[in-house]
Amino acid sequence: MDWNGRQLLIRPIRPEDEIALGNLIRSLDPEDARMRFFAAMRHLPRSQLARFTQIDYDREMALVAIERGSDGVERSLGEIRAVSHPDHAVADFAIVVSSGCKGKGLGRLLLQSLITCSRSRGIGELRGETLEGNLRMQHLAQDLGFKLTAGADRGTVDLRLVLCTP
Repeated sequence: MDWNGRQLLIRPIRPEDEIALGNLIRSLDPEDARMRFFAAMRHLPRSQLARFTQIDYDREMALVAIERGSDGVERSLGEIRAVSHPDHAVADFAIVVSSGCKGKGLGRLLLQSLITCSRSRGIGELRGETLEGNLRMQHLAQDLGFKLTAGADRGTVDLRLVLCTP
């Protein structure tokens, strides 16, 4: 697909995406890493990268936004994932977008793709958590119909979107 004049592919994550995902996380500005991981983390151990790329497709879905460079190397510009509860009533999601791509609609594209995928899998509700200071995520969630409430943890905001009613 064409995205802001760039060729982009959004697809399910694969084990071979481990290096690209690691590069994406390492490339984040410190504040962007804090907004995603709620800590100043910019490096994930290989075991966690393997866990993030070798998923159980029955309960999880992770989508990556991939751009192939002129050198033929695939680069991850963003990633979004949802992990569903065993009954599929609720799935918890998290998203990260390359610092250089923020504010250009990639987060919206990824979240819309995850919403569509989650609906097709019969997920009842999609929910996430963000820091109070992450106004960009809060505005995106509101624009896509999520309800926002104060989070259980101080300084957080819960994001909830009903997808299917039982």
